Amino acid sequence: MKIKRMADLNRRFAVSSIVGLIVAFLIAFSSNPVVGLLLVICVAGIAGIGVWEYAQLAIAKELQPATNLMVLIAACEVIAFSASIIFVDFPQLPVLILAAGIVAFFLSHFRKPSNALLNVAVEFFGVCYVAVPLSFMLGILFPVPHHGAMQEGRWWLVYLILVTKVTDVGAYFVGRLWGKRKMTPVLSPLKTVEGAAAGFLCAILLSLGMAYIGNRFSQGSFDLKISESVWLGMLLGIFSQIGDLAESLLKRDALVKDSNTLPGLGGVLDMVDSLLLTAPIVYFFIRMH
Repeated sequence: MKIKRMADLNRRFAVSSIVGLIVAFLIAFSSNPVVGLLLVICVAGIAGIGVWEYAQLAIAKELQPATNLMVLIAACEVIAFSASIIFVDFPQLPVLILAAGIVAFFLSHFRKPSNALLNVAVEFFGVCYVAVPLSFMLGILFPVPHHGAMQEGRWWLVYLILVTKVTDVGAYFVGRLWGKRKMTPVLSPLKTVEGAAAGFLCAILLSLGMAYIGNRFSQGSFDLKISESVWLGMLLGIFSQIGDLAESLLKRDALVKDSNTLPGLGGVLDMVDSLLLTAPIVYFFIRMH
């Protein structure tokens, strides 16, 4: 059993490293129009796959969501959000896509009204749960005016990803090595109080480290004060773990282990679940600061 767990961990580490390198490349060269377009397409694709995986959970619960329509609306929402940033005269475009999506979801059930109430609710929530937060990640990547200075979106997106993921990593390893008290024995039996505390602490420490590095090397384009980094790191450390547990809740209800069977990853939702709740926090922080 231990050999199997180690093999699975090694495979996940290898795949995650490859994914990390691809993400790092796309972020580093996102200012290039071609790479920027490729990045939007990739995020739209991830949103589509994530919504498809979510729909499979609903199907496992014997519901009948309009899966293809959900995927289409999710991808269009990401593209619309990106377009609203480029074309500043159309800031309401993402809201328009969501509104059109609601109408389309209703229309798709006119011929088969059975469980329409549940299906439409599931469809709309799926798009909001997956596509909207992923759209926020694209919004974070674009420079934002901040007290007269232009913020570098690449710094902020790297900050979001690293602080969120270090929470997961810290919680995983400390929980496996030293965890004793079960935090959610029914929902996720392997998660422990010690692991959650470690993940929370890791988020704060990395947030502090990123703020220090940004203040020294970003020349004002990553304006995160040390005091702000503490409470922002705390929020990310908390909501990262809530996001992980939220997806576990959906999977547990659908009686599945992973949201997909992608080698070394499980599923797209398994990969981005914590980011789905932390991305909105960073997005609104850098716009309301």
